[in-house]
Amino acid sequence: MKIYIAASFTSRQRLRPIRDKLWEMGHEVTSTWLDEVRKPEEMTQKKFYKKLAIKDITELRTANLVIVDLLDPSTSGGRDTELGLALGSFQSKQIYLVGEPKSVFHELADRQFDHWNGLLEFLEFGIKI
Repeated sequence: MKIYIAASFTSRQRLRPIRDKLWEMGHEVTSTWLDEVRKPEEMTQKKFYKKLAIKDITELRTANLVIVDLLDPSTSGGRDTELGLALGSFQSKQIYLVGEPKSVFHELADRQFDHWNGLLEFLEFGIKI
């Protein structure tokens, strides 16, 4: 399965081992933002952000499952935008949440998990812990 992880950018170091576990389970994680590179010096910030946004949208669109990590606060709005794009896919994607729902739109997720261990157990064994 192709999986996109949406989360606060500041969560990327915490999420890298989870991404690796998903790969070990046989899934393809399309979220390259987890290993984001620095902006090239010759590129403007605006152009860099535009390229990142297009890349992230493309990666999200290829995924079958979008996992939205709510465990850390997000101030950029990227995670919420990615959730909106997934919800707008009209059931062509599954959407799972990790963490406490904070928005009415979070209630539209297909599954909710309190923590990543429960989600990983569910993906591995098909049961919700």
